[in-house]
Amino acid sequence: MQQHMNSSRLGGGSFLVCYSGASWETPPIPQIPVCVPPEVTSPLTGTYPTSAVTTVQKGTNCGKYGDPPARVLNNLESPDGLQDYLQICHGEILTMTDRAGQARAVCFYANPNSTKDKPLPLLVYLHPSLAGSTVTFPLTGYDEVRDTQSLNNEDATRLGFSYILPAGRNTVHQYPFPDNTGLGWDNWYRNVDRTSPDVNIDVDFIDKSIAYAKSHVAVDPRRVFFTGWSNGAAMSELYVANTDGIAAAVVYSAPDPYRDSLDPCTQVPHPQYATPVRDVHNYCDIIGICTTGKYYRDELKQRYPSLPQSLVVIDTLTAEVKSKDDSASCNPACQGACGITSGTLAHTRWPTSRIQDTFFAFMRANPLPDSGTWGPPK
Repeated sequence: MQQHMNSSRLGGGSFLVCYSGASWETPPIPQIPVCVPPEVTSPLTGTYPTSAVTTVQKGTNCGKYGDPPARVLNNLESPDGLQDYLQICHGEILTMTDRAGQARAVCFYANPNSTKDKPLPLLVYLHPSLAGSTVTFPLTGYDEVRDTQSLNNEDATRLGFSYILPAGRNTVHQYPFPDNTGLGWDNWYRNVDRTSPDVNIDVDFIDKSIAYAKSHVAVDPRRVFFTGWSNGAAMSELYVANTDGIAAAVVYSAPDPYRDSLDPCTQVPHPQYATPVRDVHNYCDIIGICTTGKYYRDELKQRYPSLPQSLVVIDTLTAEVKSKDDSASCNPACQGACGITSGTLAHTRWPTSRIQDTFFAFMRANPLPDSGTWGPPK
C-alpha cells in the first residue's frame, strides 16, 4: 500500500500524520509533500527543503480578489464551530449578526477607566483557526493586564485598554487536513472594498465589531491596535493594510495573507495604507511560514521602502529574540512546506515573555499621527 502523509494544523500550523491507504477524495483536501522532517536530516546532509514561498496561481477559479468567498459550513460538518456557543469572557458576551445573516459571538470588554476626557486604546484580537478566543485569548497574557498596561507613549498614566474579540466563521480553508475546514477567517477572498456589495464578510464583521466598541466605550481615536494568532494574524495583516484609522498591528506566526504555501490563488499585495505591522515568528515555524513571512515583509519593503513593516524572529524553544527586520533569518531546515515537530509546538504557544518588549512596545511607539491616517505606503 502506498503511504501518504497529511498534516494536522492548528491555527494555520501542522504536524505530520502518516497513514496508509487510498488518497483523500471528496471534498478535495490540500496535501503537504511527503518528507522526512528536515530538521533531522538537513544538518547532516547539507541538503535543505525547497522554500514554501509560492507566487504562482495554480487555481482554476481565481478572480480579481484571489480565491472565491469561503464556503460556510454547519457545526455538524465542522464540530469545532460549536466553540461559538462556549464563549467565556471577562466582559460582555454579545451575539451579533454579519451581513450574511449569520449569528456570531463577540467578547467585549469596555474598560471602566476609559472616559471621554481620557479615552483608552482599543485592542482587537483575531483568534487562530480551529481554536476560538475562549481557548486562545487567555494564553496571550493580554487579559491579565487589561487594567494596568499603558499603551500610550505620551501619557503613561493612562493605564489599561478595552478589547473586542470577534469570532470567525465555520468555513472551508486553504489549509491542510484537518484545518481544511473549521472555525477561522477568510483571508483568501481579498475583497476589502467597503462600497462593494460582495465585500469580504469577515472584513465587514470586524468593521461592525469595532463600530460597536466605539459606540459603547470611549476609545482613543489614535490607538486602535490589532493583534492575532496564525490565521487570525494573517487576517489582521490583510485588514490593517486596507483599513484607514488603525494605529498598528502586532501579530504572532502569520501565514502570508496573500501567498500562503497552499493558496491556489496567490496575489501580489498592494496595501492601501502604511499601517505599521510587526509579525513575530519562530526561527523554526510551521509549514515554512517563517520563510514566507520574511518574504512577505521583504517584498513589501522592496516596493515600499518607507513602509513600517517589522519582522521579529524568536528562538523556537526559549522565545528569545534571534533577529529582526532587515537582519531577520529563518531556519533553512524549516523553510519547506512540511510539518516540523518543534515548529508545530512553538506555533501553538504564545510567546508571553515577549509581550512587553516586542508586542506592547511596538503598539506604544505607533499611535496614529494627528491627521488620523497613515496614508498610502511609499
